[in-house]
Amino acid sequence: MNVHSIYCNTMTVQKAVEKGVKIIKKHEYARVVSHYDADGITSAGIICNALLRQGIQFHTTIVSNLEQPFIQGLNEELIIFCDMGTAQLDLLREYLKEKAVIIIDHHMPPLISPTSSLPDSFVHINPYLSTSKNESEGGSEVCAAGLSYLVARCLSDDEKGNIDLAGLAVAGALGDKIEMDRGIHKMILDEAIKAHVISVKNGLKLGDGKIRELILFSTDPYIPLVGKAEWVDAFLKKVDIEGDRNISDLEEEEERRLTAALLSLSEGSKSGEYLDKDALVGTTYILNSEVVKNGIDFMRMVDACGRFGKAGIGIGLCLREKKMVAEATSLYTKFQSKLVSELNRIESAEDTEIKELPNIFYFYVHEGGITGVLAGILAEYLYTEKPVIVLNKKAGAETKISARCNKKLLSGEGDKGNRIDLAKAMEKASKEVEGFGGGHPVAAGASIPEEAGDKFIAALDRIIGEQLDASPAQ
Repeated sequence: MNVHSIYCNTMTVQKAVEKGVKIIKKHEYARVVSHYDADGITSAGIICNALLRQGIQFHTTIVSNLEQPFIQGLNEELIIFCDMGTAQLDLLREYLKEKAVIIIDHHMPPLISPTSSLPDSFVHINPYLSTSKNESEGGSEVCAAGLSYLVARCLSDDEKGNIDLAGLAVAGALGDKIEMDRGIHKMILDEAIKAHVISVKNGLKLGDGKIRELILFSTDPYIPLVGKAEWVDAFLKKVDIEGDRNISDLEEEEERRLTAALLSLSEGSKSGEYLDKDALVGTTYILNSEVVKNGIDFMRMVDACGRFGKAGIGIGLCLREKKMVAEATSLYTKFQSKLVSELNRIESAEDTEIKELPNIFYFYVHEGGITGVLAGILAEYLYTEKPVIVLNKKAGAETKISARCNKKLLSGEGDKGNRIDLAKAMEKASKEVEGFGGGHPVAAGASIPEEAGDKFIAALDRIIGEQLDASPAQ
């Protein structure tokens, strides 16, 4: 199947997908390696389903990052990387040059990239690699799961083959907060709706479940009542809605009343300016082919599985193993409890934990496994004027760092009209302390030596300041 007949996004992506599929079809076994977040796991899930249907055996490994010892230990003839690999092209080229390697990734290439000198047996599927400015700008508008879906569609010999995997691509996009109304994702969504794989409706974007619990644990969208049981109960009593009811059972008038009351909560609060109707209400996606139908719930469960080191359960969900749903639900509840606990700790601290420098906010997290999600919530709703940097320091280990910024800073809507690019800033700052980093302009990560935190923060603040002082983006 010619993928261009379905998705006319860029010639670069089209050619890479088709070349990758030709290589995959020559093998009887594949090693699949992917990132541990929702996009990474759903990306791997799509590839696993497609390989299974093609009669190709596989072994899947989910990791937090690609390190040299792991790469050196990969002995399979075909290795497929999902949602990672772009930042480690030099290592992949050095240790896997005799292998067939497919890299399905949407992260920005390093400032000095060895892409042009990759072995002929390598295929790099990444929108950022286009030589066309208009095409390369699409990298932030497609997730790895979306790219994996293109591979799966092209891998099938049936014109409609693997369309049922579109729900996993939607879940990946939800995990990476990528809009579904443009580019590759719009085309995926349109054909999935036509094939009745996905249904859409308008409503509260809280997921499915009991109303009281949804509000109590609602961190994204951020509701000021989060973690405060007595406040939630008082709120529901005031609006005359029973908290034990399922949100899907609300009548239209009741949902409107609840929505209005939730929005009014933010007026005058620290987050009030940013919790608008679009954050709370909008399109919700029903994944008709998956074991968890609500797209937000499915994404959250898969993400929690990965962050708790239980990625096998997340892959099981993607392979439609119903027996995995109960444990995945439990892991998500546990994850939200940790996240809410950390948010309440930050909010209640007399001497605030969050420190401010001229160009960034930063702090050290107490709970493990939540740095990226926590940084995203703070940057989106509470500390929106500067990038938020969250550091997770463990004794005897590297310090893991997550950086997020509000999209208005990415688009140049700040005071000076300049654009922040966290991917470039994190890469430069981490190199100064002998670490490594990268990602997306709006969301990036880094890993640095244990004792380099202060030096890294100073470097990052300086580099972001230099970005802001540069000529305004045209």
